[in-house]
Amino acid sequence: MSLTKTFRVVNNIMQKRPLLFNSVVYGSFYTSAEFIRQSFSKQSKPIQPIAAELEVSSNVKGPILIQIQKLCEMLDLVDKNTNSTTYNWPQLKRYAIYGCLLAGPVLHGWYKWLDTFYSGKATKIVLKKLFADQFILTPPLIMSFFISMSLMEAKSDLLRECKIKFVQTFQTSCGYWLPVQFVNFLLIPPSFRVIYVSVAAFCWVNILCYFKNLPVPEHEQKY
Repeated sequence: MSLTKTFRVVNNIMQKRPLLFNSVVYGSFYTSAEFIRQSFSKQSKPIQPIAAELEVSSNVKGPILIQIQKLCEMLDLVDKNTNSTTYNWPQLKRYAIYGCLLAGPVLHGWYKWLDTFYSGKATKIVLKKLFADQFILTPPLIMSFFISMSLMEAKSDLLRECKIKFVQTFQTSCGYWLPVQFVNFLLIPPSFRVIYVSVAAFCWVNILCYFKNLPVPEHEQKY
């Protein structure tokens, strides 16, 4: 298939199935970034555990969650050999699922609503979009990332990692996403917002993966 025909097919899917297109694109960038991160991490030094200030003991597993985690084990989403020198394929699957089925659709709907509710490119409108995106969408999106990953990893405590890593991850996201999204809302056409964010996420996911892969201490200090 020629490049022109490929572009026409992609453009046709983008116009007729924007939700599907944006979800697949976002998930693909997300998974590719994690693949590259794993490639580089094979030669890097072990990272130190993130500091935990208090013990978290919020085991919220119930019958439904247990069944979901059993399904994750059946789908080979749970890590089995953490010392393997090959790629962590279960983790790549988890990123693909998170990007395609959760983050992608959420971002597609969010930007569609945001562009409808705040139309225009005036500085005041752009700033409203910017702060709404960073302080309304980003916190639950970060929490959903850590919690959904813990669920697919079949962890006994789904909230523990999120509670320990959320603040530092959100602070870092502010430094990265505020300027990125300012350009997004000021210059990028609405139909290309998720694609632009996907490209930006290709860089951001490496930062997010860094926080995700910080070891959580087995025992935290009690106060």
